[in-house]
Amino acid sequence: MKIIVIALFSVALCLLNLVACSKNKIEKDVCNMGYYFNHSEEIEESDNQNSDMSIDKVKLTRRITDELNEEIGVPTIFINPNKRKKISLTSSKFGGMPYWDSSLPYPTDKNGDKLKLLAQFNLNEISEACKGEVGLLPKEGILQFFILSGSNYSYGSDYENYTNDDHFRVIYHPTINPNITVEDVQNLHIPIASVSTNDYEPISGEIALDFSIRKTASPHYGNFKDEFIEKVALYGWKIENKPDYDICNCLENEIGYELDDYGCHEENCLLGYPVYTQLGDPRFDYTQYAQYDTQLFQMVSYNEEGTKFMAIWGDMGIAHFFINHKKLMEKDFSDIMYYWDCT
Repeated sequence: MKIIVIALFSVALCLLNLVACSKNKIEKDVCNMGYYFNHSEEIEESDNQNSDMSIDKVKLTRRITDELNEEIGVPTIFINPNKRKKISLTSSKFGGMPYWDSSLPYPTDKNGDKLKLLAQFNLNEISEACKGEVGLLPKEGILQFFILSGSNYSYGSDYENYTNDDHFRVIYHPTINPNITVEDVQNLHIPIASVSTNDYEPISGEIALDFSIRKTASPHYGNFKDEFIEKVALYGWKIENKPDYDICNCLENEIGYELDDYGCHEENCLLGYPVYTQLGDPRFDYTQYAQYDTQLFQMVSYNEEGTKFMAIWGDMGIAHFFINHKKLMEKDFSDIMYYWDCT
């Protein structure tokens, strides 16, 4: 009888060991299943991080880009056309009639032809919309961009010298005179971009603007490349750092295209990083433009159905105005680089 009890006890002990081993094996298998990436959840570490086979690279690319926007991004003021908003003389606007104090000389070219308003930014409005966070921009006054258009396809830009401002001008009014009326400005006989379509005009009509601000980084500028490679390496994604290429060219084509689309902002904005439709940044190719290290204004093509305003830079291109950051901090807008390209 004693022998039988001992035998039964041994069998029970073996069964308990089998159950424990099975449980440990299941837990180990679960731990070794790898990991996945979710844009809204924390990425968990696992034993498989040394292999990028299980990485959702698209989601990780977006996640890391969002992180770098916050960590190394610069304040960027995004401009949103609003066709329902009323426009006054001092309003922020694309096109239309500019605010102007008749005691000041109005911008003209060397022949005396008056320039047309491209864009006007009421900096008080921007400061209010962005709760005082306006980056390097002044917080008060009006900033205006003028061009001479209507005679050729250059839209006021000099292809031989992008800083030649004979056909364009950037004007800053530190204060706004509330006594200036629409009639006062009309009496100056200032030309206004026509509402009708004109191939020689990059814009037609006018439209009001809204503003928002957020920090942005760019895959093509600063230390984005090094930071991106370092961050993704923590999750087992090894990228070869090719010295002569930006990060998009170091990735597989589809991931490089994804990063370029997700990380570059083809939108109207003040400050931030430029986006080009064709050849890239001329400041990298010509040393005389290197000092214009800050984008002041980017204007994209706009053609929304149901509006009386249109902006078409050539074939759906993008225009850029650049300034030296020290001059911007000094509120000196007398030295500007103006360039646009199209597809």
